[in-house]
Amino acid sequence: MAKKIGITDTVLRDAHQSLLATRMKTEDMLPIAEKLDKVGYWSVEMWGGATFDSCLRFLKEDPWERLKKLKQSMPHTKMQMLLRGQNVVGYRHYPDDVVEAFVDHAHSNGIDVFRIFDALNDVRNMETAIKAAKTTGAHVEGSFCFTTSPVHTIQMFVKLAKDLEALDCDSICIKDMAGILPPDVAYHMVRELKENISIPIHLHTHCTSGMAVATTLKAVEAGVDLVDTAISSLSMGTSHPPTETIVAMLKQPGESAMLDLALLTQIADYFRDVRRKYREFEMDYFVVDTNSLAFQIPGGMLSNLSKQLKDQNALNRMPEVLEEVPKVRAELGYPPLVTPTSQIVGTQAALNVLLGERYKMIPMETKNLVRGLYGKSAAPIDPEVKKKAIGDEEPIESRPADLLQPELEKAKVDSALMARGMEDVISWALFPQVAKEYFEERDGLRAIPEESIAALVVALFHTPAPQNPIQSAMPQTAGRASPWKLVARQEGIRHGRTGGRL
Repeated sequence: MAKKIGITDTVLRDAHQSLLATRMKTEDMLPIAEKLDKVGYWSVEMWGGATFDSCLRFLKEDPWERLKKLKQSMPHTKMQMLLRGQNVVGYRHYPDDVVEAFVDHAHSNGIDVFRIFDALNDVRNMETAIKAAKTTGAHVEGSFCFTTSPVHTIQMFVKLAKDLEALDCDSICIKDMAGILPPDVAYHMVRELKENISIPIHLHTHCTSGMAVATTLKAVEAGVDLVDTAISSLSMGTSHPPTETIVAMLKQPGESAMLDLALLTQIADYFRDVRRKYREFEMDYFVVDTNSLAFQIPGGMLSNLSKQLKDQNALNRMPEVLEEVPKVRAELGYPPLVTPTSQIVGTQAALNVLLGERYKMIPMETKNLVRGLYGKSAAPIDPEVKKKAIGDEEPIESRPADLLQPELEKAKVDSALMARGMEDVISWALFPQVAKEYFEERDGLRAIPEESIAALVVALFHTPAPQNPIQSAMPQTAGRASPWKLVARQEGIRHGRTGGRL
């Protein structure tokens, strides 16, 4: 190996998303940020994917604050995020105004590298995000999701890469989310890409099937420019190849390693301790799962299926569901199994098995996939499944987002009494209910007992605030609205009396 390979560490995003259900808190990232910043990574992936939703929904953290704090703590390292194209960081298509606002504010708050993909590899669903990211001056990494089927070939992926290069992407990512890319195929694919495009190639793969280290080395041999890894204590299993292992294997005789292995060891020790705090979110096993080769199921989808079946007291039927997944996938046009298509295919497969009749129940998400509302599938939808799902209705041919009305202005109005800034408005536009609940908890609204509201509001409107003993007894917390304003805001929301932001 004559050239230096760039390393992207996924420890702050995909590694804990794959192993710990995306539950790592910002407070466990910041203490090690200074050392991560000294390593010399090409980038650190630390945002996007499921982290935005998880911050708001489960951790009760502001994802924008996480981004700002990590950027401040790691000023010398490029911050990288995973962006789901027109789905942004959600599970449906958002109109262009929401996509553009999100990208603009993500960059201004610290994102340097946008890795952009679409679940169906429909480039039309990536164009708005790519153009928006290019406008900011950020590095744009156009991605295609690797999968196998009768219609997915190396030539198809090369064409996708050329289409992305034509959109002025700065690099191309081979996104092997299920860890099913064999070493030899990786070698030939990288060679073909190198002959057909002129921008750097980045490999992203998972260890789910056990092939990832070998796949990474063969890609390097073929000329790949950048590779994803995860610090060893959060690697392997459904995560990524260990950073230290790849760095050591790429070390040339007589030369020093491209990254400081001693420093990496210190970082690994830190995350080994952190991982213990999240043991309850670990999957039941961490070893190689060769089912991924047969069924192409990412680790996150496996855990999701397991939970669905467990909730129905049907975990013993997992083997039947796993066998049903590739059948459903074929009938739905061979979509790559990645968010949100993995959830759609997995749920439909589970319903087919549990109800004892295939497609007896078809969720709206499956119907919308058949309608073309997620984009164009690689292969035609099975005609019988299409008939069951949408009858004689014809699927759309246009870009799905062209059918959407702008939503950002409505989000501004709907969130006006709670949003502190544009980032809050964007969070509301992406996840209205989840954001609302987070804002209420953040501002202390949810902590006020229902029976106390009336008495406090009476005091607010009938007693001069400076002399009111209740007010003087209530703490005035810096950085957020006072309890007096919070009470009035809550009452205004309920009765429509509050005309403007308090």
